[in-house]
Amino acid sequence: MRLLLLWMAAGALWAQSGDLAAGRAAFVSNCAFCHGTTGEGGRGPNLTTAQSVHGRDEASLRRVITKGVPGSQMPGFGNFEEPSLTDLVLYVKSLSSRSAGGQAMPGDRARGAVLYQANKCAMCHRLGSEGSVFGPDLSRVGAGRSAAYLRESLTKPAADIMPEYQGVIVTLRDGTRVSGIRINEDTFSVQLRDLTQKFRLFQKDEVQTVQDAPRSLMPPYNLPPKDLDDLVAYLASLHGGPAGNQTKQAEGIR
Repeated sequence: MRLLLLWMAAGALWAQSGDLAAGRAAFVSNCAFCHGTTGEGGRGPNLTTAQSVHGRDEASLRRVITKGVPGSQMPGFGNFEEPSLTDLVLYVKSLSSRSAGGQAMPGDRARGAVLYQANKCAMCHRLGSEGSVFGPDLSRVGAGRSAAYLRESLTKPAADIMPEYQGVIVTLRDGTRVSGIRINEDTFSVQLRDLTQKFRLFQKDEVQTVQDAPRSLMPPYNLPPKDLDDLVAYLASLHGGPAGNQTKQAEGIR
């Protein structure tokens, strides 16, 4: 009994300590692709902020790391074993502990909302129950993407194209070219949603070539700096939208 208590005490002490350097190494190997090497976000959320809808405490971090976030692109890493998991949790927690309470973001989100409408973003994107499904749903984009990533997505949309929004060019045997988002492709057919948002199906025997589009279907926006700040501030404020905070099975935000 005494040995068991000693073992439990040692385990608790080890769990509270961890190895920060080893945690950082695990983070760089497994998490940096989405969250950035410094944890400031990319495809994944910024982890250096003090607040998160999923929590910053140890139990929450363990749950997110091992189980993932349903309805998002965060997978579960259930194969993490001790002490690696404790080390990683310690490091991720240290990222937010450095936060001074959140940096002030430049830009006027209210004016950004006006710019969103003026630039007809809803023709491709969806907010809540409104807008188009041609491009990624932006209802929760502020919760899942850093401001830097949003800014780059507006000015250099080809920098990071999510696989589900990779453009495709179908060239028919008569030379006609049709561009759109690939919905599905198999041995016999290719299906896409074209730029007018119509679903198109082509049999392979009528197709000459099927090629990935060399650039993003979203055009780069060369906005004045003030407008860009305002639009990024508005997008960063989107954490659920009019439809609420429910998760979605095919969110696909970028």
